[in-house]
Amino acid sequence: MVQYTLMSQVKTTIRTASKDILARAMAMEDITVEHRADAPTAYFDTKNRVLCLPVWQDMDDSIYDMLVGHEVSHALHTPAEGWQEFVGQDGRKHMFLNCVEDARIERMIKAKFPGLRRDFSSAYKSLYDQDMFEIAGKDISTMPLIDRLNIEFKLGLFGLVDVPFSADEQQYVTRMAEADTFEEVMTLADELYELQKQEDEKNQPEQVEAGAGTPGAGEDGEGQEGTSSPDAGGEDESEDSGSGASGTGEEGDEESDGASSGEGDESGEDSGASANDDTDDGESADSEDGDSSNGDSSDELSYDDYENDIDAAGSTQRAFERGMEEMRDEDATEHTYRTLPKMILENCIVDWKTITDDMTAHYARQTDAVGYMGDLAENRKNLQAFLNKSRPTVMHMVQQFQMKQAADADKKTEIAKTGVLDTTTMISYRWSEDIFVKNEVHADGKSHGMVMFVDWSGSMGGILQDTVEQLLVLVEFCRKAGIPYDVYAFSSNQFTPNPKGYDRYSDEYRDLLDSLPERAQYTADRDDALKPHHFQLYHYLSSGMNARQYKTALQNFWWITESACHYRRCPSHYSLGCTPLNEAVLCAMEIVPEFQRRNGTQIVNTVFLSDGEGHGIGISGYYSRDKGFLRDQKTRKTYECGRGQGAETYCLVECLKDKTGCNAISIRLHDRKDIKNLRYTYWADDNQFAQAANQYKKDNFVTIDVAGYDKYFIVKGDLKVEFDALDNVDDDASFTVIKNAFMKGSTSKKSSRVIASQIVDIIAA
Repeated sequence: MVQYTLMSQVKTTIRTASKDILARAMAMEDITVEHRADAPTAYFDTKNRVLCLPVWQDMDDSIYDMLVGHEVSHALHTPAEGWQEFVGQDGRKHMFLNCVEDARIERMIKAKFPGLRRDFSSAYKSLYDQDMFEIAGKDISTMPLIDRLNIEFKLGLFGLVDVPFSADEQQYVTRMAEADTFEEVMTLADELYELQKQEDEKNQPEQVEAGAGTPGAGEDGEGQEGTSSPDAGGEDESEDSGSGASGTGEEGDEESDGASSGEGDESGEDSGASANDDTDDGESADSEDGDSSNGDSSDELSYDDYENDIDAAGSTQRAFERGMEEMRDEDATEHTYRTLPKMILENCIVDWKTITDDMTAHYARQTDAVGYMGDLAENRKNLQAFLNKSRPTVMHMVQQFQMKQAADADKKTEIAKTGVLDTTTMISYRWSEDIFVKNEVHADGKSHGMVMFVDWSGSMGGILQDTVEQLLVLVEFCRKAGIPYDVYAFSSNQFTPNPKGYDRYSDEYRDLLDSLPERAQYTADRDDALKPHHFQLYHYLSSGMNARQYKTALQNFWWITESACHYRRCPSHYSLGCTPLNEAVLCAMEIVPEFQRRNGTQIVNTVFLSDGEGHGIGISGYYSRDKGFLRDQKTRKTYECGRGQGAETYCLVECLKDKTGCNAISIRLHDRKDIKNLRYTYWADDNQFAQAANQYKKDNFVTIDVAGYDKYFIVKGDLKVEFDALDNVDDDASFTVIKNAFMKGSTSKKSSRVIASQIVDIIAA
């Protein structure tokens, strides 16, 4: 589980990210680890292979590692089936089984991972100091045998207490220390259980004479004959829960901790669900065909009865389990987990060839439209004028880029001696040792590529034209510098083939929409998978185009931009809509690796240009107190999602970087002269905000640190690209006017190319 402000609000100093990785490593499989506020105990879900841990508080590293190791050992070695029939309805028998099985699985996990021995020793020392087993002030020699065995294998092994055993009892210590299979555990637990029953029967008359007439009142905790025992397990084991041992008592439904799949031997294969162990709530599970109505027996003792008789056989185990429950953070917020869907790119992306065909058909339908072709011709004339003006700027950027690359290469150049004598300088050997031939060693540079995603939402209407102009300066730079690139626009308006050009408000168009087949944009084979909204990525420009294709695509892009901004006639699916930014990030997780393979680039700079945050897709609620987590089933990493504006996007971008290794860059387009309205979104400190406001006013942009992104810029969105400082100067202007215009224009030209210049600096670094 990757730490993304990870567990920052949980009342523990534990770095749970590393603990989750530890659990998966010990389990030797890609299990899923979850922390849940509603989990009273730790348990393993065998069906879904999920290790569930409570949200604990005030717990140190060693205890955490011990509990994780304990649970993983149950997952590896305790079988899912068989123990339920052994336990039946008897909670005390369940307790006996827990004590013996704990000794076996803890021994096996320590043998498999010797480094855990220190953690177990330190953990039990801490728990002993806290009197977690409630043995302080008690004479251990008078305790029931099962409790002395339990204390021996949890505390005595580490020299924390001295546990006495008679010569006859020593055989049970040896057998408990050497039990290898779960069958041996059940046999030993059954013998210890029967011994305790005989001991209780021996003491029963004395308890009656003493007036102890209630269940569990005796010294060894055996209830009187004829007393009805409560249902030890509560409910039958749920087939859907996946948990190996679940059950309820009067105190509430709580699941057991142990589970796994496999045969339950020391081979380490997965086994299944386990019986309750030392992190359980103490309640036993029902047998699969058991029923609480058959639980009336004087031999049975419910887990609940341990609350009434602290001296009952097995009470040390129950005390420990109760102590673990009390370490749970009852005030922790609920944790919700979502998994990444698999995006189906062919249904998400409208490629540039499709756009070219669509626009060609559209132009053909508009030949007779009044004024349309004239507007189109004027639009293409404006595009050519823009390209002509931008050419000197682009070439200057390329020159600066090459100079920065050369300077960077020079910094990485090292001089190395070859060991071969230089015949020219060897004559100076009397006064200099520098007589060997030298070589220059150049560190290899990194090849870069760029994938750009542009916001095609309605709020971009006032700044879209300016944004596209800045974007095209960058595209032209990439073309001249030989840098691979792709340009996408993300929109909520889905592509709708309309060969006959129906009006989008007509009945014919609605019928056309109804006739189109549903095309899934993602696959989600899990109930907890994210469910993106319907959206579209329009692939407008690419370095994979030849010169003719690029010219056509650029003309289409320029016309679509003007149409979207000024409501000119254009297919409706190219108009402005909502902001599916999060969906674009999801697609980038598939697009970036393919781009890298196709172009052979080492570093991909993924740039998102947007004027706001995307709509939520269900990782976390904006106002909810619940904690949202995103899981990547492929990398097996988990990311905590914060709350508030942009939190889901930051979380997704962090995942994008881990999956692809790209540089994630955000250009937040701002359509105001100042950034006062962003004060409490990005800055908590007044001084920092004041500095940022001054920088924004001076340079038309400001850089801030935002979780997930490598670079995050807030850029003045309506900043027009300026090329000629003297465009607006009269022909008869004075020398002073021309000088001032030139000086002011030089600064303005530089600041107006904010997006392009900042990206170039990143690529050249």
